Amino acid sequence: MFGAGSVQLTRLKTPAAVGDSDRFRVLSLSYRPERHMRACLLLLIASLSLGCHRSAPPPGAANQPASPPLVKVTRPATRAVKWAIEQPATVQPLEVAPIVAKLPGYVKTIAPDTAALKAGTTLPGGQAPVIDIGSVVEADQLLATVHIPELAADVAEKRATVAKVRAEFVLSERERDVTDAQVTAGEEMVKEAAAGIARSDADVARWKAELDQVNAQITGGVADTQTRNVVTKNFETAKAAKVEAVAKVATAVAGVNERKARRARAQADVEASEARVKVAEAELERARVLESYTQVKAPFSGVVTARNVHPGHFLQPASAGTGTVLFTVMRSDVVRVFADIPEVNAEKAVVGTAAAVRVPSLGGREYAGSVTRTTGAIDPGTRTLRVEIDIENKDRSLKPGVYATVRINAEAGDAVVIPAGCVLPADETHYVYLIESGKAVKYRVQLGRGDPGTVQVLGRRKATATAGAWDKFTGAEQVVEGNLGALTDGADVRTE
Repeated sequence: MFGAGSVQLTRLKTPAAVGDSDRFRVLSLSYRPERHMRACLLLLIASLSLGCHRSAPPPGAANQPASPPLVKVTRPATRAVKWAIEQPATVQPLEVAPIVAKLPGYVKTIAPDTAALKAGTTLPGGQAPVIDIGSVVEADQLLATVHIPELAADVAEKRATVAKVRAEFVLSERERDVTDAQVTAGEEMVKEAAAGIARSDADVARWKAELDQVNAQITGGVADTQTRNVVTKNFETAKAAKVEAVAKVATAVAGVNERKARRARAQADVEASEARVKVAEAELERARVLESYTQVKAPFSGVVTARNVHPGHFLQPASAGTGTVLFTVMRSDVVRVFADIPEVNAEKAVVGTAAAVRVPSLGGREYAGSVTRTTGAIDPGTRTLRVEIDIENKDRSLKPGVYATVRINAEAGDAVVIPAGCVLPADETHYVYLIESGKAVKYRVQLGRGDPGTVQVLGRRKATATAGAWDKFTGAEQVVEGNLGALTDGADVRTE
């Protein structure tokens, strides 16, 4: 303690890490110009006295080399690696179809909603429930009718044409039957004429024999020439009759040929009439098909999601390119869930792979399913594989268009893994240190999938190599784990 104009010092107890020169604190200082030099001198003396008491380093300590760092090592293990592929997805109906008018016409009626009528649904103003958005319909159920007056007349005309050509066909068949009978009659006439030739031959032979006999009798003086003249005349008559009979046969044959030609023509008429019947029937069927378009029906069972017309609405045909969509029908008892799987996981998303569809808007409800189909090709623009998952939706809780996520559990069997603490990320790649001959050798590694605490390694090559093949891990390597930032390539190390 000093008087006025002095400096009062006291010693403080501080940790050993604090320098000795910091062991004093000035408690009070009353500055006097005539005492300033004296106070500074006292502080300098106190500092020098404490510095003299510091312990000196042991002799030769500065010349001893630092021992290699102690590192922990592990070996790669082979086991299955499991991970989840989770991607955003959208829900779409299994089928959806816009119902478009085939022919121009006017909407005549909107069909009753039979499901609503059975349920006893009532509408304001005493309206009868008709097909509208939300209507549940069955396949081929009538949705609306279209008025096309000229179609009804066309169908009536085609029906009359069919009746006419059918009658003509029957007439042609009857004419063919007549020609058949004529051919048969002509063939019988040929037979009759042929019989006349035989009879004529007999007569010729008879009268020739008579003539020979008469000539012999005349030579013997038994008969006279008058008898021979009579027999000769009869013989000549018989020969003329034979010529006539032969001519009749030729005429009869010609008549048969003519009748056969008429028969062939009649058969051709029958075939032509039959063809005309088929053409007329086809035209009638076409008209009926066109007439059926006046009844607009549901293509499949589902729900009506859009109605764009009312009675009296004029419909543009679909062929005009601006066809009027009357209704849109959606099938949602089964829905399609679309998801795009990244290229690196595409091989795990094959048809039949189990998948879970989670819908956040339904409180995270999950639907079990499997991959139903894939595009089988990677989209070069997004580097993804499009997959579809069909989910049964009988309660229709999955609304088409809702956001969802798809999770596919993947697994890589016989994967080589190391602890995550063995990997050093740097220079936009990954490294590990392997112990080789007591040194830490730095390797660049290819990483695969990982799970908590471990990571799959696919290959390695020395960090100094800029190219070359990647070596596989054998499982015998000693891999450094932890404190990798303190190591350098080729440094000596000790292992635990």
